[in-house]
Amino acid sequence: RHVQKHLHSAFAALGIPQHIKTDNGPCYIAKTTQTFFNTWGIQHVTGIPHSPTGQAIAERMNQT
Repeated sequence: RHVQKHLHSAFAALGIPQHIKTDNGPCYIAKTTQTFFNTWGIQHVTGIPHSPTGQAIAERMNQT
């Protein structure tokens, strides 16, 4: 629920994206989140598991 609430806020400010790339966190691969992406017509792409270099841009933006 938290992810969907945050994405609604982001969509209101930035518009609806065509695709979103995330890591493989449970909140992103949950069925409810996948349904949310499908409802909004968003292609969800996940990074390679256990490969932080595959997430380099997002990790750098988040300073993690």
